Amino acid sequence: MTTLNVMVTGAVLGSGVSKKSGSPKPYQMANVMYLASAESFQNDDHNIQRCGMQEKQIPMAFNQNLYAQFAGLSYPTQLQLVLEPDPQNPTRNVVVDFKD
Repeated sequence: MTTLNVMVTGAVLGSGVSKKSGSPKPYQMANVMYLASAESFQNDDHNIQRCGMQEKQIPMAFNQNLYAQFAGLSYPTQLQLVLEPDPQNPTRNVVVDFKD
């Protein structure tokens, strides 16, 4: 079990049918949004400087009960996110729970 201590700003859970690629394709999405230090970006063609905080997302298990727990919180809130490997992609972690 891995954890991540962050300032959470919200969560999203959704599903539907995407028609972007022509043929309808079902999708599911579940993410937790949190604040992280803003990161500057620089390469040969770009120099983007940032300060402050920026919102990032981390995947969440697609679970209505877990989403309901997030929906009952007041935001923003400091949480310890509990992460586990994504069963469909073990190289990536997903949020499966949280602690206050």
